[in-house]
Amino acid sequence: MRYDKSSNRIYVRQSWIGSYLICPQRGRYDLTMPQLRQGSDATAVGTGIHSGIEGYLTGKYDDIVSFTQSCRDNVLLELERPNLRKSSLSSDTGSLLAIVDAMASGWWDSIRPHVPLGGLVEHKFACPISDSSSPGGAELWLEGTMDYVAPDGTIWDWKTAGRSYSPKEKQKQSHQATSYVLAARKLGLVDGGSDPTLFRFGVMLKQATPKAHIVTVSRDASQVQWLERQINTIVATATMVGTGTEWPMNDQHNLCSSMWCDYWTM
Repeated sequence: MRYDKSSNRIYVRQSWIGSYLICPQRGRYDLTMPQLRQGSDATAVGTGIHSGIEGYLTGKYDDIVSFTQSCRDNVLLELERPNLRKSSLSSDTGSLLAIVDAMASGWWDSIRPHVPLGGLVEHKFACPISDSSSPGGAELWLEGTMDYVAPDGTIWDWKTAGRSYSPKEKQKQSHQATSYVLAARKLGLVDGGSDPTLFRFGVMLKQATPKAHIVTVSRDASQVQWLERQINTIVATATMVGTGTEWPMNDQHNLCSSMWCDYWTM
């Protein structure tokens, strides 16, 4: 969440909303202690794979050998970033690269054939939230980057994961899908009518044997309106309380650990 004085707008990202929903105090630390955000070797691997997919979608190469090599190079580059939280994932370079090769193969064989070319790659967006009620009269805007918007209007997001995604769970819980559909509808990238908008996760498992799958969820106008209401209440609460006071803490979430939280030591 950030305030732009010149336009009197408050901008929020879906990733910050996600942090807040995991633990409000984590959302507060995102605002007050951004210097502590380190990332992990797991996120570095995901970023590297994303870069490889981006290269394919923008026409830099069209064969699996070049694609896989790009994923390898980008992952190794990301792992050179300082202060990453390390785990057993990156302890053995040979084993890590075998996992990267498997994820690249999984995406190429199981996901790529279903992705139409010619869409918007790494598309940055900013759009207003309806009926914003932020203190001080500031406009509330949502901003972020979509991995891919296909020509058929389907929104894609690439994920590297330790386990398969549950379609039922993602249909019910993914605020990321709703955020991107909200923005795509507002900006006219997809049809904003009564028909649901499709959002697809392209999921690659972090294992040495290639395994990837597609999980499709849908979002309609009522779900978009619900997220707008949720964002409004989160931002209103945060701005009224202020960052000088601690926000509620949640240690019951499965991402509350030293591996997944940059602020664990706090």
